[in-house]
Amino acid sequence: MRAHSDSLAQVLTGSFSRRLIADVFNGSDRVLQDVPLTGWSLDGDLGAEVKQGGSGTIVWQSVAGESLVPVGAEGKLSPFRARILLLMEVTAGAFSETITLGWFRITSVPYAKDQMAVINGVPTVIASTVSVVFESLDVNLKRRGFRSEEQPPALASCWDEIRRITNMPVVESMPDKPIPAAIVYEATQGGRLKGVQALAGVLGGRAVITPTGAVTVISDAMGASVGSLIIGPDGTVIDVPYAVDTEGVYNCVVGNFEDANRNPIYSVAEVANGPLATAGDYDEFTRYYASDFVKTQAQGDAAVAAVLAESIGSQQFDVPVQCIINPLFELGDPLTVEGHTQPLGGVLVKFAMSDSELMTVTLRASRAL
Repeated sequence: MRAHSDSLAQVLTGSFSRRLIADVFNGSDRVLQDVPLTGWSLDGDLGAEVKQGGSGTIVWQSVAGESLVPVGAEGKLSPFRARILLLMEVTAGAFSETITLGWFRITSVPYAKDQMAVINGVPTVIASTVSVVFESLDVNLKRRGFRSEEQPPALASCWDEIRRITNMPVVESMPDKPIPAAIVYEATQGGRLKGVQALAGVLGGRAVITPTGAVTVISDAMGASVGSLIIGPDGTVIDVPYAVDTEGVYNCVVGNFEDANRNPIYSVAEVANGPLATAGDYDEFTRYYASDFVKTQAQGDAAVAAVLAESIGSQQFDVPVQCIINPLFELGDPLTVEGHTQPLGGVLVKFAMSDSELMTVTLRASRAL
């Protein structure tokens, strides 16, 4: 959850106003400050390659006839050079607080136009309208590939290796682990970002970019709740649907691996008894699993058993929650829904917010089977 004051948390449960503003940077220079965006949207998806992205329109009143319309690589808003720091200003009466949503790179300008007027006989720019599309800074890792296939030069620390291949600030969010010798970075499109996610997987999570522009890893294990969505007359939740789905509930796991000499290794784990038995009413639902880290039969058997246990131990399901907009929520936040017909909590895996008063967050919850 983004840093905030106790007063803001209280304000967000009542009536408040908000506006999205941006500071624009070219390199390390801030060239525009507190620029409001209109018609904006911002989406996040923990399962996507680039985790966050959005769009908006900047309407700029010219002071001395200057234009904000980019021309190729030139211009303060040119996608060849511009980064923006998005902030949301929340006000309620005399109260005001600004929340940092994060750093983004402008990747496209789909529309730009100057409004002209004749002043003292000279055509002059009086305003610029520029629509921008932006993505979180992991887009830089997706764009910057490896020039040749390579392996980590040292295997002692995943965190050190993440620093090396990203060349970005890193926030260590969980204990370090050594790097498996089998990890190889491929010289393919998006290969560097895939390498970062492979290292994050070794640590036990997924790599994301923090609001301050650093790389960190969100754990796959759900931690203690950091916030609540409250149903009821005094709450902020508008709608919480409920569903049951068998997608992802596998009762048979087949592993295909290779040993160090490229000889095949096959491992199978299945449910033999109970309502999820492969010979029962549920029938067989097979998952195929592979891993470069498995090199022996014992490792293969243990791997498929672990995958099967995870599958049948609980069912993960996504719950879309429509609620009053809250700029404090981040991808990976464990949240609870208070006032639901039965206990409900999960990890925030998607969100969609805009200049509307409402937003949608998707919680990935688990139920015992």
